[in-house]
Amino acid sequence: MTKAYEGHEFEALKMRYEDQVTLLRSLTQFDFKIFVAFFTLQLVMGSWLSANPVSSCAVRIGLAVIDVVLAALSVKLLHNQHCRRQEVADTIKNINTALGFDEPGVYLPSSPLNPRYKRRYWFKWYLVGVVVSTAGLFVILFRP
Repeated sequence: MTKAYEGHEFEALKMRYEDQVTLLRSLTQFDFKIFVAFFTLQLVMGSWLSANPVSSCAVRIGLAVIDVVLAALSVKLLHNQHCRRQEVADTIKNINTALGFDEPGVYLPSSPLNPRYKRRYWFKWYLVGVVVSTAGLFVILFRP
C-alpha cells in the first residue's frame, strides 16, 4: 500500500510545520491569558480587601481556600500547557532536522541554517508570579 504523502514529502513537512507553529503561538498566548487573568484577579481582590478589611475568621479562611484553589488550577493549567508546548517544540525540531536545517553544509557552506537551540522555560516564572501574588493576598487577608 502506498503512503498518502509519497512523492509529496516536502509539502507534508511544510503543512506539519505551519500547523505546529500556529499551535505553539496559540499555546503561548493562552498561557499569557491564564496568567494575566489570575494576576488581575489577585490585584482586584487584594485592592478590595485593603479597602474593606474582613473581620470574620471564617470568611478569611473561605477566601483563602478559594484563592488557593484558583492558584492550584492556574498552576495546573500552566503546567499542562508547558508540557504540550515542549511536545510541539520537539515536533518542530524534528521537522527542521528532516529538512536538513541542523546540518552544516546543506544550506550554508560551513554552518547549519538554524542556530544552536536553547530552550527558555517560562513556566517557572509563571509559578513565581502565582506563588508571590497568592502570598501577597494572604498577607492582606490575615493582617492584624
